[in-house]
Amino acid sequence: MGKMLFVDLNNMKIHDEEISEKLARKYIGGYGLGARIILERMRQGVDPLSPGNIFGIGTGPLTLSGTVSSCRYTTIGKSPLTGYWGDANSGGNFASTFKASGYDMVFFEGRADHPVYLLIRDGKAEIKNAEHIWGKDTETTDKMIRQENNNPGLKIVSIGTGGEKLSRIAAVINDSGRAAARSGLGAVMGSKNLKAVACSGSLKPSIYDRSRVSQLVKELLAMAKSSPSGMYLGLSSTGTPGAMIHHMVVHDVPIKNWSGNNIEDFPEEKWENVAWEGMKKYAVKKYACTGCPIACGHILKVDKGEFAVESTHKPEYETLAAFGTLCMNDNMESLIYANALCNLHGIDTISAGSTIAFAIECFENGIITKTDTDGIELTWGNSRAIIDMLKKICMREGIGDILAEGAMRASAEIGKGSEQFAMHVGGEMVPMHDPRCAPGWGATYVSDPAPARHVRGGTAFVESGPVNESLYRALGLPTKVDKYNPEGKGRMHAVLAGWQHLVNSSGMCLFGADAMPFSLIDFMKASTGWALSYDELIDTGQRISTILHAFNLREGFRPSDFTIPPRIAGNPPLKAGLLKGITIDIDNLKKQYYEAMGFDVDTGEISKERINALGLQDVLI
Repeated sequence: MGKMLFVDLNNMKIHDEEISEKLARKYIGGYGLGARIILERMRQGVDPLSPGNIFGIGTGPLTLSGTVSSCRYTTIGKSPLTGYWGDANSGGNFASTFKASGYDMVFFEGRADHPVYLLIRDGKAEIKNAEHIWGKDTETTDKMIRQENNNPGLKIVSIGTGGEKLSRIAAVINDSGRAAARSGLGAVMGSKNLKAVACSGSLKPSIYDRSRVSQLVKELLAMAKSSPSGMYLGLSSTGTPGAMIHHMVVHDVPIKNWSGNNIEDFPEEKWENVAWEGMKKYAVKKYACTGCPIACGHILKVDKGEFAVESTHKPEYETLAAFGTLCMNDNMESLIYANALCNLHGIDTISAGSTIAFAIECFENGIITKTDTDGIELTWGNSRAIIDMLKKICMREGIGDILAEGAMRASAEIGKGSEQFAMHVGGEMVPMHDPRCAPGWGATYVSDPAPARHVRGGTAFVESGPVNESLYRALGLPTKVDKYNPEGKGRMHAVLAGWQHLVNSSGMCLFGADAMPFSLIDFMKASTGWALSYDELIDTGQRISTILHAFNLREGFRPSDFTIPPRIAGNPPLKAGLLKGITIDIDNLKKQYYEAMGFDVDTGEISKERINALGLQDVLI
């Protein structure tokens, strides 16, 4: 669309600005372009929950271009969890409609003196009163905004009680169950008294060659359907829950707050209970995000019982592991219910499950008692207790008020040695892929500017697969490497991190990019007219990596701020299972990555040579 919207909530004023082609080509969109804008306009050192933080929502050049699976939007801002860069990515139907309403991005500054929401319709934006909606869950919020604007087609992102009550693990929710969940940015919306963004429109972006986009889509779908990858087949039939058994077999799934194994603690007879096999009887409808042929989504219904729910999105792999194996809970109905609660209240499932696992281990060791939990018997696998504690977190009641801050701050408040049970990197709870299974995960968790993330690039993808083999060959990378041999991993990690930053910033879904023989070069040229080479793609992705890193440095970051918990690195190692005896050297992998990127290993400072090579002199020198 070539436009971004700025909303000054202090003064209740709105204005828009053009996005130059030079800036767009240099930073693409999403959090790439968003970081460039925020770095320039946000004052250094602001508290993430103060009016000085800038909160943004961004799409990319592939959004609404006709490109398949280009259905993602990104929330951006300074993270209240880490105090450094924060972003979160979500699919569904919001991104395309937001762009059709007239803008590529929107940024919010300041704080309204009462709850508000932003309404955008065909290029016209207005700030509307949300006092009557404040306190409502995300589904009710959507219904009320659509009703009062007499527009059932409005697409909406909103916060629930999690964001309103400034929970640092709060998510932003769209489509009643898609979540931009990480970094705690739902709390940033809440701190601004911003309840929602609603949009509708029929505007179309300028596309360089629409007929070529259509031709590429036709060819891509023909190849994907005539010779589908295993990833395509798996996602299109079961979605991510179908991968649970495979990940259990290779012990990629964390168990018992990262201290357990898949033989003694969570044996094979329980695996199906937390996987698609235990979920499929509750599935009532399949669905796809806008323009995606994979269609990995499902709507579920639990008819009766204490965890009954009429209609809800299915819990994904990360959620099943966070509330399931991590807490030793194999009750599928409780996992579905936990996911539904998090969607209604706007809470990140990874963070919530991880923090509850932390609390269970504290309870097991007598650090907290039933007096602290208001009588909840917070023991491993106690599904009722897990749900009751989640409700307390959602409403910030009792000990839930402390746990809503995330495991790092909760452990600091509780003390008594509880810090050893808090599984986080710099405040962000670690996602559900085990670095002891694929060390590249560990390198990603500690080297990315938004730490502990599973949708960032890294060597984990060539250590474990599956991968887009034609793409990896074009990038000059092997399609499979020895996972436990660290030699040469730094360059590979830097290339793959840059690649995935590029995909995320383009608006494309990583699943679509990896599950199909997708050519980003061809689709970007057809959409924008930019004749990009693979070298330029990687330079662009690494420019995004570098500007995110530069934001952190400006906010006082040092590499030592992001470290992996010893338990997750295998120190001490597990005593049973496939990962028995394995300890990995994350520091070595991080060092290699920093050297490949031109970052000082001790200070994180970016070399002038690297700044000049990436064309960042205007903003970083």
